[in-house]
Amino acid sequence: MYLTPSHKQTKTWRKNQEWYINGKHNECELYQRKLFEKIINKKCNKTNKRFNTNHELLNKKNPMINEDDLEYTENFDGFFKYHENKYYINFKFVCDNGGAQTRTLRETYLFINYQINHIIKYKTYNTYFINILDGDTSSKFMKYFDYLINKKNTLRKKKYIFVGDMYTFKNYWKHILK
Repeated sequence: MYLTPSHKQTKTWRKNQEWYINGKHNECELYQRKLFEKIINKKCNKTNKRFNTNHELLNKKNPMINEDDLEYTENFDGFFKYHENKYYINFKFVCDNGGAQTRTLRETYLFINYQINHIIKYKTYNTYFINILDGDTSSKFMKYFDYLINKKNTLRKKKYIFVGDMYTFKNYWKHILK
């Protein structure tokens, strides 16, 4: 399966893909989910799991009906089990530059920080977090995500969090299967 590295996934590249409609739908996530499922050879189910401010991972379907609901993160885009391990998936596809793209990646940075803190606090060593960040802007921001993981002195924790594009994930998953 040929995958395009994220640094080559420009706004023009994305618009020229047969799966792309107009960006008003969730076609990028659907595209990522389809590729992801091919790589892992499993169904990646949708989930309502999200973190609260105590870094607990909870099932919360409707996050904006209670007055404390801003204390929850976004939900994960997918979930699957492999052997005895749980995998939570976050898909992002960020192309081009601008305020909305920067805000999306900043929120993603904070979301990954929750993942790190969850692992540290709850010692969930059978839970893995996979963050697929496609698009040329995601690629440019990868240094910030590397900084986050490294600043927490998380060499052991790195094993439980993947941050990268689909192209890199494919090789990462092959390593897991060994």
